[in-house]
Order: sequence, then C-alpha cells, then structure tokens
Amino acid sequence: MTDDRISALRKAVETNPDDVLLRLVLAESLVTAGETEAALDQYVVLLDQQGVPDDQLVTVGELAAANGRLALLRSCLETARQVGVVEGTGRLQQLVDEMISSRSGVKVKLGPEAAEDLAGDVSKELTTFDQVGGMEEIKRVIHRMVILPLSRPELYEKYGRRSGGGVMLYGPPGCGKTLLARATAGECGLPFVNVRIEDVMDPYLGVSERNLHAAFERARANAPCVLFLDELDALAFARHKHGGSESRRLVDVLLQELDAIGSDNDGLLVLAATNAPWDVDEAMLRPGRFDRVIFVPPPDEPARADILKVLLKDVPADELDLSALAKEAPMFSGADLRALVERSVDRVIDEALATGGEPPLSMRHLTEALATVKPSTLDWLHRVRSYIEFANQAERYDDVAAYLRSKDVRRRLS
Repeated sequence: MTDDRISALRKAVETNPDDVLLRLVLAESLVTAGETEAALDQYVVLLDQQGVPDDQLVTVGELAAANGRLALLRSCLETARQVGVVEGTGRLQQLVDEMISSRSGVKVKLGPEAAEDLAGDVSKELTTFDQVGGMEEIKRVIHRMVILPLSRPELYEKYGRRSGGGVMLYGPPGCGKTLLARATAGECGLPFVNVRIEDVMDPYLGVSERNLHAAFERARANAPCVLFLDELDALAFARHKHGGSESRRLVDVLLQELDAIGSDNDGLLVLAATNAPWDVDEAMLRPGRFDRVIFVPPPDEPARADILKVLLKDVPADELDLSALAKEAPMFSGADLRALVERSVDRVIDEALATGGEPPLSMRHLTEALATVKPSTLDWLHRVRSYIEFANQAERYDDVAAYLRSKDVRRRLS
C-alpha cells in the first residue's frame, strides 16, 4: 500500500512540480518508506522552493549528514540562519565541520606537496556565495550551470548527462574570478585544487606537460572536486599566435586532459580564469571543454559597498557612509578598493604619528584617498571594446558587449 501511495504522489508531483505541500508529503513518505536518497532529492528541490518548514530544517540537515550530502546539509544551515532558526543551528554547524574535517582527512593520501595544498584548502572555512558581494546574476548562472549538476547527479544521470565539465571565467583583473571559483567549490561542498601558473610552467623540455598531467591526475584521484586553472591564456595560448613548439605541446596536453584521453573526468569540474580570453586557443572553447564562458564584470555599486564593509571591518573608524563611497568609485575592482582602503589607512597612520594620538578612520581620509586611486578596469574595458568591435564574429562575448552598451559604462569609456 505504501508503494502505491508513493507512486501516486510521484505522479502528482510530476504533474504539479510547483506544489510545495504535495512535494513535502512525498518527501516525508519516502523517509518513512526508507527511501532516504530519493527523499533527500526532494528536499533539495523544496529548499530551492523555500518549502521546508522551519521546524524541519535541523531534521533534514541531520538526515543529509547521515547520508554524506554535504551540499544539502549546508543549504539547511544557511536557510536556518536566514529565517532566524536558533535551536539546532549549532548542531547543523557541527555536522558541517565534522563532514569537512573527515573529507580533508582523506586527502592526505596524496603526495606530500599536493596533500598539504589540498588539505589546507578543505580544512579552512569554506568560501560560499554569501561571502561574495553582489554579482547575483553571475551566481545564478553558476548555480544553474555548475552547482545543480553536482548537487543532483541522479537527475542528470537519468537523462544521460554526466556531471563535470569546464567553465571559463573572464573579465578585468582584480574583480573576483578566483573568489568565485573558490565559492563555487564551497557551494558544492567539494575540495578546491588551485593550479597556479608557477606550478606548471618549467623551462626544461617536457616538464611543464608532466606537471599539468600530474595536476589532473591528483584531481581525478580525489574526484569529485573542483580543479581551478588560473591564467588560462598562459597555459593555453592560441597556437596560431605562437611560433614555438613548446607552447603547442602544452596546449595539446591540456586538450587531451580535458577530453580525458586515457583517463576519466567524471565528477571533475574544471574552472579556469583569464584576463585575455581572446588569447586562449580556440580549440579550448569547443563543446565538451571550456564551452561555458562567463563574464565577471567590475563589481556594481552594492557589491562595492559590501567589499568595502569587509575590508574595513577590523579598522577603527567613525561612522562611515560606505554606500556613498561606493557610488563615488564607479568601475573600481575589488583590488582597487583594497588599494583605496590601504591608502586611507596610511593617512590615518601619518596623522597618528604627527599628533601622537590614535585617530579613527573617517570619511575624510577615504575621500582624500579616493582622489589618488583610479579604476584599473578601464584599460581592460577599452581593449575588450576593440576586440568586440572587430573580432567577435562567433558572438561568444555578447555578454560583455551588452555590458559595454550600458549607459554608465559608455560614459566612463567616452
């Protein structure tokens, strides 16, 4: 009788997927019937629909923890905090910490250097989208393209769609591409393996290729995980622009790794970042490789205010109008805002040395420093505007073209 009831509920939910109460009854029935994984899949959808009752968040989180579903557990914790649930939130945080700790313990099976890097990334407090100011649309795109396939693999398996793949983030320097990559790993509850250009490039023949292959092998041994390649344009410089055979070999190896020739990339999510997407070899952007390309623009006004708040949280200060300051800093990257804060603090320190006191940071210090800092993103935007105008026949960068057409950007670039 229970099987008939569940079957009827499944059909009803398929017919009315937005009926939260119906889906909740299905999830509870699945738990009662012992079909825990199927129930948790329903709770994933319910959390997106804000359909899990507040008094059930801790119970669902504990069930997720018992079944190794870290992403769902973290979603329960974040939702509980957002709706103001106090009792049990500490328990959810404890479960999150225990799962992260257990996962980081597994990673020490790697070689000494790789194990140290990977365990260090996993054992730290995970970076999440809550810690990335602004960029709401980009977060939604990444959630749909990257996080959902990993949080609901059974759905993708049902339709023959494998998890994993490649995503390239591009935009001006200092605008948070690496932070977004880390936050993506945190949202998925996966270890983050950062492969820097200095970890790969070597002057001796064949060593760079071996280093790149070793990075992919480490990631595959610890899948599912996020492998991040910084400065992709240096690793995969367009072969038709380079006369030497060394860079061509490195590009060929990277193509083989992305295609998983002789290996398996299932569960391996490859993220890459570049400031010069036009210098990346065209073969990298073919479907199945870095076919998902996301533009990361300079932070908007609310994001700039959030970034300033983070940068100034430990600085003794008078009442600061960070929203007004953010409005006066258009096109500033996160790195530019950090430079602004550092110059403001330098002024306070100079004042303290001159007076013998300990004055707090004020709007005056920030405003004076603002006059000395210029947005570093403008040069990049001028370059990309020329590229878009003359070399965007494939319409791959239409998102940045739309950004350049916005009123505020046109005014700044004129």
